[in-house]
Amino acid sequence: MSRTAEEWGRLAVSLPGWRWMRGSRALTGRGNPAGSGALFADAWPDPDDPATAGCLLAMLEAANPRPYRRPGGLWVVATGAGFAVEPDSLQARTLGRACIAAAEALGRWPGGVA
Repeated sequence: MSRTAEEWGRLAVSLPGWRWMRGSRALTGRGNPAGSGALFADAWPDPDDPATAGCLLAMLEAANPRPYRRPGGLWVVATGAGFAVEPDSLQARTLGRACIAAAEALGRWPGGVA
C-alpha cells in the first residue's frame, strides 16, 4: 500500500477500539513529535516508530496476532487461529503499518491492555 505515515496513523485512530497506549509516539500535522501517552486533537501514532509498533501489536492481542517478515523485508501480521497468509495488500514496510493493516482488515482494534 502506498499510504504515507500520516495516512496510516490517521487510519489507526479512526478504527473502533483505538486508544492511546503509554509508550506510543504521537505525531502532529507537521510531523513533529507531540509527546506520548496522551490524547491530542490533531495527532496520530507514528506507524514507523518501534515502540509504537509494540503498542499496536498489543492492541491486536485478542485477535491472536502473528507478526512476521516476508522475503524482501515486508511485514505481515496474520490474525486468527489459522494464521492464514494474508493477501499481498496487507504487507507493509514496517511492523506498525502491518499492525494497522491487520486492524483495518478486522474492522477494529480487538483489544490489548495498557
